[in-house]
Amino acid sequence: MKSNFYICNNFGGNKVHSETILNLAQKYSDVNHYVFVPYNNKITLEKNFINSENLFVYYIYFYKFLKFFPLFKSFFIFFKILFKCKRDNIEWGNGKILAYTFWSDGIIALYFNLIFSTPFSVFVRVTDLSIFFKYGYHLRPLLYLIGKRSEYIYFPSLALKKNYLKYSFLNKSINKLCFMPNSLNDFWLNNIFHFNNLIKVNKKILFVGSFDENKNLNQVFKACLSLHDSRKDFKLEFVGGSLNNIKTLCGINSIPDWVSITEKINNKEDLLLKYRESNILLVPSFLETLGMVYLEAISQGCFVIHSKNQGIDYLFNDGFSYAVDPTNTQEISCLLDKLLDKDFQLDSSSLKEKLNLFSSVNVINLYSRFFD
Repeated sequence: MKSNFYICNNFGGNKVHSETILNLAQKYSDVNHYVFVPYNNKITLEKNFINSENLFVYYIYFYKFLKFFPLFKSFFIFFKILFKCKRDNIEWGNGKILAYTFWSDGIIALYFNLIFSTPFSVFVRVTDLSIFFKYGYHLRPLLYLIGKRSEYIYFPSLALKKNYLKYSFLNKSINKLCFMPNSLNDFWLNNIFHFNNLIKVNKKILFVGSFDENKNLNQVFKACLSLHDSRKDFKLEFVGGSLNNIKTLCGINSIPDWVSITEKINNKEDLLLKYRESNILLVPSFLETLGMVYLEAISQGCFVIHSKNQGIDYLFNDGFSYAVDPTNTQEISCLLDKLLDKDFQLDSSSLKEKLNLFSSVNVINLYSRFFD
């Protein structure tokens, strides 16, 4: 029986991947779908449970120290997958592989391609660009081979594609390089709102995301603090972590009364209301693959500010998304000041047209070039 294989080391921590794979299993219901999830932390074990008669998830444990030896790690995972497949009579010869990262998942797909001639395609992620392409000089012959033997090279954002093209040792075949966005959960498109910025009387700047150094919360606070010196008519809300996280990351002992902190919101309805009542989502991450929070916020009529050459940069030119230098406090502060008073309106049907590219139906159909 024909099979589709997915190698996805971030399956446990990313619902976008599990939702996409489930949709693919439903679209291609006449084949079996096998997901192999390398992991080294039991916290992520079976975190994303998906139920389908033709979809099977295998968790492949590897020792944490192996992450410092990427080649040994890849061989270790490859042979563990082989063992599980032999035990369960899974054949690789009559199927296709989708690797969710270029190096960590792609190298394993390459091994199966070399041994069983299994066709495969790979994604490029931020980690590939910032670590393996940049510093993995000893891996470059294998990185070139992954690109050469893959059928398609997928990019979740145009910024990633642009950065990929800077590396001379990588395969740049135009026919292989494809924009493949993550799909926006149907909830956001089914509840699409509209833009009417000036109708929001209580002005608010919002941050949504992990409370870590990459998300650049210190710069968010500094830019808003600078703006608050000249105007007092807005509030700032951080969503996604604790008060102590903010104090540590921003280097402060206390929080001003115009700043509020909200723990991570898992309920989409509650998050929807946060977006709708806010003027601006400010998330100037240093590194960002796509950034689903940007798309969620846009769908609810909220401006977004993101970092240049990261995330959704180059995707929109419609007046609701703006790119900044994530290290430039003055630039961010000035843009916030401008957007808080910007007269911008866009009806929900027009907004939905602009976001339909990210609908689950459209994204799944994009995969047909590879899986059909």
